[in-house]
Amino acid sequence: MAPSRRVGEEEPQDLEEGTGESSPAPRSPRDSQSQPDLHAVQRRICERLRLTGRHGQKLADPSFHGRLARHLQRLPRRYIFDFDLDVEGKAEDVLLHWEILQECADPEKRPVFHARYLKSMPLRADGDGDGIGDNQEDPCQRLLEDLSLERRKTTVHANDSTSISSRGDLKAQLLHEIIFSSSDRPKLLSRLTALLSEVGLNIQEAHVYSTKDGLCLDVFVVDGWDTEETDDLIAKIKETLTQKNVSPSNSTNSSTSDKISDLQQKVGDSEIDWNMLAKGEKIASGSSADLYRGTYNGLDVAIKCLRITNLNNPSEIEFLQEVLILRRVEHDNILRFYGACIKHPYYCIVTEYMPGGNLYDFLHKHSNFLELVTILKIAISISKGMDYLHQNDIIHRDLKTANLLIGYDQVIKIADFGVARHGSQEGQMTAETGTYRWMAPEIINHKPYDNKADVFSFAIVLWELATSKVPYDNMTPLQAALGVRQGLRLDIPASVHPRLSKLIRRCWNEDPDARPTFAEIIVELEDMLQHVQAPKGGNRRTRAKMQKKSER
Repeated sequence: MAPSRRVGEEEPQDLEEGTGESSPAPRSPRDSQSQPDLHAVQRRICERLRLTGRHGQKLADPSFHGRLARHLQRLPRRYIFDFDLDVEGKAEDVLLHWEILQECADPEKRPVFHARYLKSMPLRADGDGDGIGDNQEDPCQRLLEDLSLERRKTTVHANDSTSISSRGDLKAQLLHEIIFSSSDRPKLLSRLTALLSEVGLNIQEAHVYSTKDGLCLDVFVVDGWDTEETDDLIAKIKETLTQKNVSPSNSTNSSTSDKISDLQQKVGDSEIDWNMLAKGEKIASGSSADLYRGTYNGLDVAIKCLRITNLNNPSEIEFLQEVLILRRVEHDNILRFYGACIKHPYYCIVTEYMPGGNLYDFLHKHSNFLELVTILKIAISISKGMDYLHQNDIIHRDLKTANLLIGYDQVIKIADFGVARHGSQEGQMTAETGTYRWMAPEIINHKPYDNKADVFSFAIVLWELATSKVPYDNMTPLQAALGVRQGLRLDIPASVHPRLSKLIRRCWNEDPDARPTFAEIIVELEDMLQHVQAPKGGNRRTRAKMQKKSER
């Protein structure tokens, strides 16, 4: 796997939480013995190309085999798993991807877009067909089995004369493939998926890869374009890219600079004296900032430092917005803010130090399993902090275990407010924000959303606490998000307390209005805790275990 991270999957306190959208799942079911033999794959590709009768000149080139091997070696092994070379045309797809990456090697040609028509799928006129013959196979089961995401129900444009079949009662859903390549950068994929949505395309299947030399290769199967011709499709994508000013190669623009200046003025009185700050060892690193342990006025603190190379870009905006949120909140279950530096070159946020690390590492890196009483106490703490935020009209928008920190006496505090917003800010929120494994479907679909999106994310956190498993650990983050959009939800083991299972299902309901508020969640959790509370001292072993881990 390439070392770069994608789409906001890592923030400074996330560390190895894992994995960008182009990364494999944190816990792959495939062991090293099941990895493909690249030499055998290479021979198979050449055999398939030879059978087409169209690539004799390439195959006769003595350097071809070596160059093909280098192309395959620059991509993650997962790339080979995603392509069945026995399917007609797949070997030629390898050549196409090779050519696209070669074109992208020239910085002047980035980003590279390629589009082609794939096929027409039958869709019943009432929109209820799935375009695959309406067999009785469960789409979610198939999704889990082969990570194919092409069964989502969609509606084609009725005014397209080419979409009416000869039977008269069917429409055709046209599927196209969009291939994108550019320099691989954090949050690139988030902007790209938002761009495709803006064009009116629905992503049905996605395969995204990071090369070892810093490029990305993203392959999307989409519907929503009504003709087989793709020249206008590429033109529309590029036009929308320009209009929205979201080109991955653009690092700044005048509106961004104005926003940064405005935010700097607003946070000016949060300044602390850099000379009073003593920075110690680095304890975490993310896509745009590093986290250090240190001291400030004799206090044990954490210092989040924005890298100089990330100034004057969206990361700086997130940094300043986090300062604005932190300075306004004060609650036992929210990370305590001491101040910030916003003068070049010292961009940093100073908060209390949390010795236990984050819940993601505690659960998944240390393989800890929690007793029900402990689960409920942690969940209540999170809920109280979130209820306070919502009562103050603040939406976190990236609630996940990596952003939940363990302090002294096992107190749990909510952290990382880089993408948090006031509910009334800038009208309706539709931006795709957060981390895919925890993201609510309305955010994935770029629909208006409110604080109930945090409740959905809390459901995933609650599931993690109850199972000690990584959400959707057999899928990449983007595949998980597309599955959630189709209605896929995590399997809740029978061993989970029935009331807790019911609460999780309520919190991840497709309809945001059907999800409970955090005030209601607190009542339910506290009542549950009262009924299952162990005798005094009954969970001393668990508390001691958490304390032992937190002191490491």
